[in-house]
Amino acid sequence: MGAPMTHDPHLTPDRRRFLERLAGLVAAAEVGLRSTDGLRAWSGPAAGDARGQSPAPLPFTPAGTFNGVQMGPHTMLDEGIEHTLDLLADNAGTNAVLPYSHAYNNGLIKSLRSRADHGVPLTDNRGRRLPLVWVRTHPELYRDTSLRHQVVDSSFEHHDRDLFAEIIAPARSRGMKVYARILESSAMRNVVENFDRVVTRDVDDQPTTVACWNHPEYIAFWAATMEDVFRHYDLDGIQWGAERMGPLMNVISPWNNNPPTCFCEHCRARGKAAGVDSERARQGYRELHTYVQGQMAGAPRPADGMFVGFLRLLIRYPEILGWEYQYRLSREAICDAMYRRVKAVKPDADVGWHIDHQPSSWDLVYRAEMSYEEMAPHADFVKIIAYHNALAPRLRDWYLPRFQKSILGEVSLQDSLNLYYDLFGYDRTTEPSLEELGNRGMSPTYVFDETRHAVASANGKLKVYTGIGFDVPGAPPDDPATIEEATVKAFEAGAHGIVASREYEEMKVEHLRAVGRAFRRVQATAPSARP
Repeated sequence: MGAPMTHDPHLTPDRRRFLERLAGLVAAAEVGLRSTDGLRAWSGPAAGDARGQSPAPLPFTPAGTFNGVQMGPHTMLDEGIEHTLDLLADNAGTNAVLPYSHAYNNGLIKSLRSRADHGVPLTDNRGRRLPLVWVRTHPELYRDTSLRHQVVDSSFEHHDRDLFAEIIAPARSRGMKVYARILESSAMRNVVENFDRVVTRDVDDQPTTVACWNHPEYIAFWAATMEDVFRHYDLDGIQWGAERMGPLMNVISPWNNNPPTCFCEHCRARGKAAGVDSERARQGYRELHTYVQGQMAGAPRPADGMFVGFLRLLIRYPEILGWEYQYRLSREAICDAMYRRVKAVKPDADVGWHIDHQPSSWDLVYRAEMSYEEMAPHADFVKIIAYHNALAPRLRDWYLPRFQKSILGEVSLQDSLNLYYDLFGYDRTTEPSLEELGNRGMSPTYVFDETRHAVASANGKLKVYTGIGFDVPGAPPDDPATIEEATVKAFEAGAHGIVASREYEEMKVEHLRAVGRAFRRVQATAPSARP
């Protein structure tokens, strides 16, 4: 018996996929394979274990079974929408895709060495001109702001494609939800019209390259964006993020030597309304910045020590903490504006915020400012980064040395690491020692601990999706068994779902299969659960 022909150009994608899988079954029968193996071929290579058996239930009841994956939109168009969705469904059990609608973090271009083989030829990204905006923009909705999104013209690749219109039907046919994903950043200044009107101003009243949370036009810009996207695309949800630190952490754990922000008229007005003296805050931050920069440059340590010198400034200028808290409240206010605009258009949309690695795993100031429960009035979920492998080198290269140079000079790096583990509730006997941070990642127990903290902080008021990171450039090598265990640990800790991260383009198929194995074990425990 011959296999059905699948090369007919008039076949629909779903019909072609059906016939291709039917051909697989026929071929399996012809070579005398067992019927159970034929069924496994029908449902995809990751439908059961090596013997075709169903996975055993886990000893806990999962809170939810959301199983998403982050991706660059160009990847799906490069590889083919049908191919990408099939690969994810068959290997990882994915039931939600999160491509960028607005990739203003400017992180779309990946080098060949960091990209994975997904069974199609890799496109060399060097020299490509890819847009940062992947949806159609309707300027009439932006009447309350002079800011305008990047204009995508014919000079951009894929300019004639409308990804979020094209993927809805094939995703839904596979039981997948579609979320837009957004990251803002200072890179917006290069492509967003009138961006310089909304930037922050530092302690010396100098403009920066970062937008101010309190600027009415910036708030209106993102609120209008939410309305625009949900009025014109049938999305299930959205994940918005901004990878920034507040002014206090920006000074004591600095990414650069820039003076602290923001002291624009809108921030001063917020401070005044909250009873925080803006000039006292400005002076306190100026002195704190001078102090920290001096210590990092090798200035003599204070007689009472570096940390005492830092604490003394907080005591002299309590406005430092008050200003930091107002910064955080302004971030939540802009999130609230977006949330309300989405809900006005589509009340059942799943709206949530990306919590990057610093606030999820090493920023105690962020944790002290606000619980996840307090974010619940304007959030349906938070997606926390819990990249077990990537965290280890980030602690070694970013976290520990910066604090040692700024305010913890008297504490050895090993003692600082131990203190970090203790303060965050991580098991120092399980996690890497100082010497191991460069060659092994954190354990799956870290994923459990961080997820359990997030679930407790949310207190049942919003959902927690845990970002399971693998194949992240700069991290130690991943292995499938650890990825599988980390995925299970997230659900065991109470997560309502997971998001495979950082980017699909970087993810090896064997590691996607590890996610799929873990997810099937979760599904076996809660077969009636829905994402």
